[in-house]
Amino acid sequence: MLEYDLAVIGGGIAGMTAALGAVKNGIKKILIFEREHSLGGILNQCIHNAFGENFLGEKVTGPEYVNFIEEKLKKFNVDIKLKTNVIDITDDNEITYVNSIEGSKEIKAKAIILATGAREVYTGSVIVPTHGLTGIFTLGSVHRLINLEGYLPGKKTVIIAKNKWGFLVARRIIIEGGSVEAVIIEDEIKDLIDKEIESLIDGFSIEILENSRVVEIYGDSRVNKIKVLNLKEDITSKIECDSLILSVGFRPENKLAKNLKIDINKNTLIPETKEFETSKVGVFACGNLIYGKLALIMEEKDGLNCGIKAANYIKNKI
Repeated sequence: MLEYDLAVIGGGIAGMTAALGAVKNGIKKILIFEREHSLGGILNQCIHNAFGENFLGEKVTGPEYVNFIEEKLKKFNVDIKLKTNVIDITDDNEITYVNSIEGSKEIKAKAIILATGAREVYTGSVIVPTHGLTGIFTLGSVHRLINLEGYLPGKKTVIIAKNKWGFLVARRIIIEGGSVEAVIIEDEIKDLIDKEIESLIDGFSIEILENSRVVEIYGDSRVNKIKVLNLKEDITSKIECDSLILSVGFRPENKLAKNLKIDINKNTLIPETKEFETSKVGVFACGNLIYGKLALIMEEKDGLNCGIKAANYIKNKI
């Protein structure tokens, strides 16, 4: 069985920078597992300048930031297994993984970093059933659809926004030739807007419906109209559209943490950590796995510091 000093499970930017932090602090035998065909995770679909300032001294696009860190990892000869799923971790840090080339295999690690991220989950941003109709998307799926696959969600779109990401997608749709019929927020715009949102909507004629909520969706096979309730004035209006984009929450991908019987917060479902170390000695966690529902509003990734902590643990153990 191959042995590594450190295994990083998850090759998003948190896992990548964790590996970089460890290798820069003297840890040589490192393996990153990533289930997708490339490293970088969600940042591959974020093509606005907002990332990497701590490393580069300036903000660049998500793909540029990912490429920068990936080149660093190659320079340090960090092993990477793409299109690989980790299916089990034992108490003594034996990791079972599977991919189409090797089948099922095991490795052993002195320390493990869980950087498995979080996934979008419906959280009730629309209080009527949304299944059974096409044309209804989450912000994350639309971001991917436009930036990676080159498609618009529809010709006439309504967006339910809770933060800057709703406005970012609205601007992107308009730039690509689509139409945003309205951006709907439950709060007042003055309570939500900041300099970043101001810069996103500056020069774009986006109708913002504040103090509002979608209460009904119409359509046969595809959404064609929605009913909006103004919460302040208690009046409703209808908007014709062929696509509706929902702002949803994030649920941490904590299955492996659960299998290891790591302490998990019952309310947030996030692994309990102290300076990135979980309740299981030698197992660390970082990135969206420990951000949970805050995943979309975190400005910087914490992987580097997690990697340094793991490196110190490994060196002390040796």
